[in-house]
Formats: sequence, structure tokens, C-alpha cells
Amino acid sequence: MEIAILVMVFLWGGILGSFYNVVGLRIPAGESIVSPPSSCKDCGHRLGLLDLIPILGYVIRRGQCHYCGSRISPIYWFGEWLTGICFLLAYMVFGFVPEFWIAIFIISMLAILSVSDLKYRLLPNKIIFPSMLIILLLRIWHQPLPLWDYLLGFLVGGGVLLLISYGAIWTGRAPMGGGDIKLMSLLGLAFGVQSILLTLFFSAVLASVIGIVLISIGKMDRKSFIPYGPFIAIGGMIAYLYGQDMMSWYMGIISFNS
Repeated sequence: MEIAILVMVFLWGGILGSFYNVVGLRIPAGESIVSPPSSCKDCGHRLGLLDLIPILGYVIRRGQCHYCGSRISPIYWFGEWLTGICFLLAYMVFGFVPEFWIAIFIISMLAILSVSDLKYRLLPNKIIFPSMLIILLLRIWHQPLPLWDYLLGFLVGGGVLLLISYGAIWTGRAPMGGGDIKLMSLLGLAFGVQSILLTLFFSAVLASVIGIVLISIGKMDRKSFIPYGPFIAIGGMIAYLYGQDMMSWYMGIISFNS
């Protein structure tokens, strides 16, 4: 029975992940998420039912359009997998409790924003601002931490990136994007102070490691732009789902060594 639940949660995430790809691509472009139906970007042919099967459709078509043979970006397939996995991990961490449903909203929002940032280098206000209001209402409804902790997380998350941005301007470097600052504030409101500090750390480490790897293999240089939103999303999920366990483990090591 538990295995069946795990499979259903994963498939649920994969199905919604396919929809989030559409939302993340169309909303920043000012397009409807309902019409026109999904179609090949190269030949314009409307996709069939087999093409639209989450996760499996990409494999069945071997990453190519069935009608013109053009390559389909793996970002769609990756987004479906990652959303399904995040839904699954959220269930394994929380179970079917109020925090799980908050986690589902957070994952959904981050999936949409990550697609938008990867495609357009944009984290749209039309997604971030309504999400802030929804998160605030959700935290008023359910508060594992005191409400002030979430409000302080909002200030700390965006405040740290804002200070970094001003510091970059002062030294003549490119500042942080306004969307990144607002996204970090949003996650601070969702996670609280401790987890948003971990999010700041994890996202910076991930971006640095990936940047170094891409530079070393010649895919980018030191002046290249790399969207930061997906790193905030991944770092945030690590901090949100496993940050408390990591801190307990780390404090245990400190106590043991002392």
C-alpha cells in the first residue's frame, strides 16, 4: 500500500510538472496557458496524446518531434522528473499533514519560476507577488514556527541578497537580479530564518560549483550570465526538507568533538 502511495505521489508530481513547463514558458511571454494547444516549436504541428504523456512521452519519442524530427529540449523531461521527485521527497519527509500541502505549493511555484528563468532569464512579478500572498495566508493557517520567524525570514532572505547587490554595484560588478532578491524573500517567508540562511548558503555553493564546471569544460566564461533562480530553488528545497536534520547532525559532531 505504501509503495502504491509513493508511486501515485511521484506520478502526480510528474503530471503537474508537465503543466508547470507550459505555465513557466507561457506566462512570462504573456500567452494563455490554455490555448493554443501544445505544439512543436519548429514545425508547429499539434502534439498528440503520446507526445504529452509526462516523463514517458519524451522517452518514447527519443527526445525528438515525431512529425519533423527536430530535437526536443530535455528541460521539459527534466522538469517533469524533478517535480515528481520533489513531490515524493516532500511526502516522505512530512506525510499527509498540513505542511505537505504547503510543500506542494512551494515546489510547484519553484518549478514554474525555474522554467521561466532558464528560458527567459526572468522571474516574473506576476508569479512571485501572488505567491507571496498565498504563502503568507498558508503560514497564518499553519505555523510549525512562530509567525515572527517567517516574517523575519522574509526580511533576511531578501535583505542579504539586496546587500550583496549593493556591494556589487559599489565594486563595479553586476548586481543581483531583482527577481532573485524577491524569490529569496518569498522563500524566507515560507521557510523561516534558519532554513533561509541555509538556502543562501546552498544556492551559492551550487551556483559556484556548476559555474566552475561549465567554465572548465568551455561551455561558458567568467563573464557569462547564469540564471540564479534554479539554484535558489534547489538550495531552498534541500534546506526546507533536510536542513533541520543537517543542523542536528552538525551540532552533534561539534558536541562530540568538544
